[in-house]
Parts: sequence; structure tokens; C-alpha cells
Amino acid sequence: MDRQMTINEYDLWFSDQAGVNLRRLLQQADPEDLKSFFESGACPKWNRDLDFYRRCLERAEQNRIRMIRMTDPEYPQNLKEIHDPPWVLFARGRLPEAEMRCCAIVGSRKATPYGQKMAFDFGKILGENGIGVVSGMALGADGQAHRGCLKGGGYTAAVLGSGADICTPSSHRKLMEDILEGGGCILSEQMPGTPGLPENYPLRNRIISGISEAVIVVEADERSGTSITAGMALEQGRDVLALPGNITSIMSRGTNRLIREGAVPLISTESILQELGIEKRTEPGPLKLPAMGKDEELLYRTIRQIGMTGADELCSLTGKSPGEVAGLLTVMEIKGLVRKSGGKIMIAK
Repeated sequence: MDRQMTINEYDLWFSDQAGVNLRRLLQQADPEDLKSFFESGACPKWNRDLDFYRRCLERAEQNRIRMIRMTDPEYPQNLKEIHDPPWVLFARGRLPEAEMRCCAIVGSRKATPYGQKMAFDFGKILGENGIGVVSGMALGADGQAHRGCLKGGGYTAAVLGSGADICTPSSHRKLMEDILEGGGCILSEQMPGTPGLPENYPLRNRIISGISEAVIVVEADERSGTSITAGMALEQGRDVLALPGNITSIMSRGTNRLIREGAVPLISTESILQELGIEKRTEPGPLKLPAMGKDEELLYRTIRQIGMTGADELCSLTGKSPGEVAGLLTVMEIKGLVRKSGGKIMIAK
């Protein structure tokens, strides 16, 4: 059975209960029979409008948003291990593969030119050295971290406080497209169509740190959302690294305090690699792909943009016949451009 079909309105209802400890709920509910849990009325105060969740399923399908249950092998392992992981993730593009190491880069929306440059440089060196960059696609430091990683030819995932079909902020639509075109991912636990409400961002921040093995804080005021993310990272057992800053700058108060409390100071761009135990690649840069024909390029771009997919969907999106798609995929698999897993097709490089 197709993985997408395993997600139903009861999964979305169960996943939508913000602020409720999922570990405790799983002791009460059978994950394979959430319908019975719903019908038992064990939690009558919850939103019980199943039509709403059915509309969310329809919107996800219309916007080619994949839904990944916590029991799915594709669900990020690091995220499963936090205190309150989302039951369902909504994704556009390619989730980080199990063997990929990821590092979060977060910072102020009002980052100084220095902070923005360092976020870009940190993202770039991680991208060049095969470390995925996770951030929130916000203005300031977050956006620069994504751009730097893409410049370095790396993988980057943006975790939104809105639905995965809503670009927040709207001015970052080109960045969102670049992330998907670059083989990255747009990720959210919010229902499709959900706007970027302030109360969603603390929830979003725990996912950013939860996916990552370490969190780099570039610039932050002491009471900012970035500082909250750092606190969540510590609670989740993640390493926290911080950029030292001018003691007279408001934007450095949070990072300097983190260093005083034990965060690792980043004294150079390369020090990130040292702290992660990575030897710098001698010839960094974007991966060189084998030569592709026009039709192969069309399929390759399509798969990069939508992530793991099936042959039928590729036919629908590209206008190619099943025979054409099958033949192209065979050649691309031989070239090492794509690979198959569980009946699905994904990018191999």
C-alpha cells in the first residue's frame, strides 16, 4: 500500500493536539486504530471536526505535500527521540536520509550584517562538507544559513511555523523554491493552509533542534525565540555552539550569555567542523553530476522538487508515458542519479 494512503483524518486529528504529551497519549491509544480512540471520546475537549481534517488531507494532496507518520521509516530518527515529537510531519521535497548528519543554524530576524555574513559562511562550510543545515527560513540569520548551504552545494531543510504550502515570510518565496530545486525540504507539523501564527513558532523550534545533532546560535537577544531554541536543544541533549559578539550589541547578549553558561564558542568558520569531528574536504564544492539528456533532466528536477515519489506521479507531472518514464529511470539508476526504495523513487546524488 502507498505510504500516503496510510495517513487518514484520525492521524491528523491525533497529531493536531498541540501541548499534549504524545508519549502519554500513545500509552492510551493504539497507533494502528486511532479511529477507535477517537470514537471512545477519551479526549472530548479536542477539536472533533473530522471534516476539517478531511479538507486538510485534500489540500495536502492538491499541493503535493507528503505526510509522514512517526512510525514511518522516513521519519527522522533524531526527532523521534525528543520528548514530544509530532505524530505527522508535512513535507515538500526530500527529508534528510537516515545516515545524513544535520546541524541547525538559528539567529535573529534582525541580525546585523556581521551575523548575516557568519550565518551564510557557517551554512556554506557545512554544505560543502556534507552536513545538512536545518533552520526556519525566517528573515535575517535563518535565510542566510539556507542560502549559504545551497551555495556550498549542500542539503538544507526549512521548518516552518505555517503549513508547508504557505511561504512564511512571503518575501522568501524565491528562497523556498531554491531549497526545493536544490533537493532540500520544506517541513511543518502544522496543517496545510495554516498561517504563521506566533504561537506556532515555539513548537516549530523544537523540531529544528530535534532533527539536528547540534545547534549553532549566530545572534540573539536574551529573550528571543532563538534563545528559546537553544534552551530546547539543551533539554534534548543537543550540543549548542554560539558566535561570540560585541558586548555592546543587543544582538550578542543571548550568544554571549550562552557561552558564559557553557555553550561552545565558535572562534572561526572552520571551528564548526572541528567541534563536529569532521575533517574538512580538500576540494569542496557542488557535486558534479553525470551528463543527462533533456528528458532525464526533466525527471531529475521533478524528483528533486517533490522528494520521494512514484512512477505514476512522474508520468502525471511530466506528461511522459509509463514506458518512457520506466526507460528513463532505468538509465538514471545505472548512472547513479536516482535509486528505488519500497517502490518509490528518490534522488541518489
